[in-house]
Amino acid sequence: MPSSSVSASSLDSEISPHAKGTTLKFECDNPIGAGLTAADLGAGTEKPGVPEVLYINTASTGIGPNQWGDGVTSDGLQFQKMGLVMKAGTAFTLSVPTEERGRTKIGWSNSGYTLADELVIPGCTSAQANANWLVYRGGFWLKEPGGVPLEATTDQTTQTIYSPIGKTCS
Repeated sequence: MPSSSVSASSLDSEISPHAKGTTLKFECDNPIGAGLTAADLGAGTEKPGVPEVLYINTASTGIGPNQWGDGVTSDGLQFQKMGLVMKAGTAFTLSVPTEERGRTKIGWSNSGYTLADELVIPGCTSAQANANWLVYRGGFWLKEPGGVPLEATTDQTTQTIYSPIGKTCS
């Protein structure tokens, strides 16, 4: 396991992403799971998120950091896998804050690795039974570990949430 001082550029597992761009429309097809509640999908108030909109399904609980470890890379950024749990039918946008762009990208998709500064989620739904909440695979692309900020914007508000990856968030 590499220490938290290992940067993405020192790893040798470069991939070609499925999609890259500044702003990408989220692909709602084929969630990897559905549930009546966010907790049914391993998420909830102990995870980074915006209640009744989304949660980042981190491996850790509470404020403890997720492990920074070997992963695939693209454009000098290391992938850190985390599920995106979202309230079905809720439209929102996920954005990397402007000051973090170049050091952080995001990508959730069931079609392959995606790298973006912003994902526009149109309000995904599913034909699966009890699909009040949906979960998608993906995560963050990072230059280095840290408390990673992510802006979640609905038609009413913008909130910044922090995911601890390799380090706690201050």
